[in-house]
Amino acid sequence: MVLWNRVITMKKTKPLVFPYPKKKYTRTNELLEEGYSYYMINRMEAEGMIRRINGHTYENLSYVGDDHDFLYVSGYVNEGVICLMSAAVYHGLSTFRPNRIETAIRQKSRVTTLPSWPKIALHYFSKQRYELGITKVECEGGSFMIYDKEKTVCDMITYRNKYGLEDSLDVLRHYLSKEDRDINRLVSYAKKLRSYHILSKYLEVLL
Repeated sequence: MVLWNRVITMKKTKPLVFPYPKKKYTRTNELLEEGYSYYMINRMEAEGMIRRINGHTYENLSYVGDDHDFLYVSGYVNEGVICLMSAAVYHGLSTFRPNRIETAIRQKSRVTTLPSWPKIALHYFSKQRYELGITKVECEGGSFMIYDKEKTVCDMITYRNKYGLEDSLDVLRHYLSKEDRDINRLVSYAKKLRSYHILSKYLEVLL
């Protein structure tokens, strides 16, 4: 009687490939939409391809592109929007250099983890103030959200006591010197944010 040896072939695990090599951060829902299961996501983390930042965001550990500071906001703060002096500097409305990235989030939002660098300062905005004037900027490594110039001016006027009146008015002066300024939009924002009476006084002097 001839006995046949049974050869058991172990099924090899298919190598995983991270789908966004040029992005610094990616979210769980993006990976799921690409067809990756939670098991596969956990495998990528175990194999050192990605690092969990929080419950819904991962850092691409193979990313070698530009390390723009504002990308950290998109990675660590869900729906965070660059605001106030950080936005003013980005738009060329101030030469002041804040030591933190000022970031707006919705009231009652919860942020569990922030990076040790760069420092991120959170500002809890009301629904109206948070949603008004958001723009998305694409850059190497991903994208970030920031308020447009007009919203930034309105916020700086509202928060003038925090930065000092002179620094806030300096932002307004720089804005008024821009060729692409939109006074109608600025006034519209100020009315919606209930700061038109304050803004109008400064406009009368500077215009």
